[in-house]
Amino acid sequence: MPSDASPAAQTVELPEGWTLTLTPALNLTTLTLRDADESPREHGFHPGPLPSALADRQPVRRLADIGDRELRDSAEQLVVGHLERVATAQANADAFGAQVPDLVSLLTGLAGEVPGCRDRMDVDPDRLTVRLSLTTDAAGSGALLELVNSWLGPQGLKNTTDGLSMEFDGPSRGLAVTLDQVHAAGFLSWLRERGA
Repeated sequence: MPSDASPAAQTVELPEGWTLTLTPALNLTTLTLRDADESPREHGFHPGPLPSALADRQPVRRLADIGDRELRDSAEQLVVGHLERVATAQANADAFGAQVPDLVSLLTGLAGEVPGCRDRMDVDPDRLTVRLSLTTDAAGSGALLELVNSWLGPQGLKNTTDGLSMEFDGPSRGLAVTLDQVHAAGFLSWLRERGA
């Protein structure tokens, strides 16, 4: 019988160098998971006051040090939730990388075709998927708009759907196009096929 290797099935502990800060807030305890640089990564709440044995805002370095079982369960759920989110985001990024292995050359070609085109990739914090942003100033906004319009097909910009947003900055005449993972992969594949 295969073993369950998910984070929830393993002994839950804080990542190396991370801490958990517990802060009372009325009849709740706020849990803040902090990375090794003390930056907050995840927040959660536990119904009930902070036990008197734990000092307010004193960093917890091991979940086993939280004596209150229910509070420790809330802390474990916060850590597991964070690990699962990271794993999901990484799996999506890996899938995108496999789908678009020539990403750098495609973006380099796009920058050569659209004057001043800048690209930025990040992860959508809600969907945990890759997001591609393309921005350009006035000199390249027409070329970028024309490319996106051609990619969308016969209906052009009338074909826009969720996952694609465009913002035109009137004063600067710059254009920003943001594509979710599905649309980014589609647009980049289209660029590859047309020989960008």
